[in-house]
Amino acid sequence: MSSYIDKKYINIISPQLDKFKWKKENLANCRCKICGDSQKNKTKARGYFYQKGNDFFYKCHNCGTGMNLYNFLKEVSPALCKEYSLERYRNGENGKSNYIKPKEEEVFKFKEAKPKFKKKDKLLDDLICLNDLPDKHKARQFADMRIIPKEYWKLLYYTDDFATFASKLDKDCNLFAEEERLVIPFFNSHGDVVAVQGRLLSMSDEANARNTLKYITVKHDKSIDRLWYGLWRANPKKRVYVVEGPIDSLFLKNSVAMVGAGALKEIPKRLENTPMSYILDNEPRNRQICSYIEKLIELGGDVCIWPDIIPEKDINDLAYRMSTRRIQKMIDENTFNGLEATLRFREWRKV
Repeated sequence: MSSYIDKKYINIISPQLDKFKWKKENLANCRCKICGDSQKNKTKARGYFYQKGNDFFYKCHNCGTGMNLYNFLKEVSPALCKEYSLERYRNGENGKSNYIKPKEEEVFKFKEAKPKFKKKDKLLDDLICLNDLPDKHKARQFADMRIIPKEYWKLLYYTDDFATFASKLDKDCNLFAEEERLVIPFFNSHGDVVAVQGRLLSMSDEANARNTLKYITVKHDKSIDRLWYGLWRANPKKRVYVVEGPIDSLFLKNSVAMVGAGALKEIPKRLENTPMSYILDNEPRNRQICSYIEKLIELGGDVCIWPDIIPEKDINDLAYRMSTRRIQKMIDENTFNGLEATLRFREWRKV
């Protein structure tokens, strides 16, 4: 039975694996997610899943990585790894197989877990949660395509008429197009919606795309000057990772997203004594981003300066080939302040 479960989870992770395909019933091939495979030849796929006994293992013939499926999932998708471990545990595994038996407290949490917000804000009644949409729905396919961790789908919603929904939040908001959008709510500590951001789902019409905002932010609570996404779930006793967009924040632990340049100086009271790392997009030719980084360095902030071996523009792009754990480690290793940050920043701008 364990081989069936292994194949099930290989298929679940397969959309994140470039060039994935089953070559045989017990052999699958893909570009290696661990090393990124060949950077010169994008058609090369040297990662393999193979069956040994009742279990599947992974081997890359480029970097030499070899591991069981549990450790592969732990590297690539820790959340999915927990699901896999718990399913094998429920299936009666005895610990003599290739997976790692979950800790007792994890099993308990799995059984007793409750949603963070016990009540749903009435403002969201007209929306549909991503978890409640059919698998083939455009919004779910978008979330799959962007590999947004499924543990956060409960915080994302869909509407086929963002203009009408926005007018309920802000009577002064006049949007005329009945666009379908992914809706990202901003909550306060009580679970109330204080603002939303609508992400356009369709950009297929190039002419319309140029005249349509990809993101639209609408405030419900106008007393809030600057919006910080994820502030309600951030732990101020630990280092907080500050990124540009709400979706990027879902790939890092203890992360928030700032909306608007004014947030550089106006730190929320909750985070006033909290160590913070700022991670802006990897766009050295973008004057606005460069200006933000310069300001952060002047203010004495800890800033991530992307290493030149990273071609991706942002965290979401990077997540296609690197686990969230590795991304966070890379960010920590490339976060600087003061004079060192200034020198690294100058080098980064030349890339």
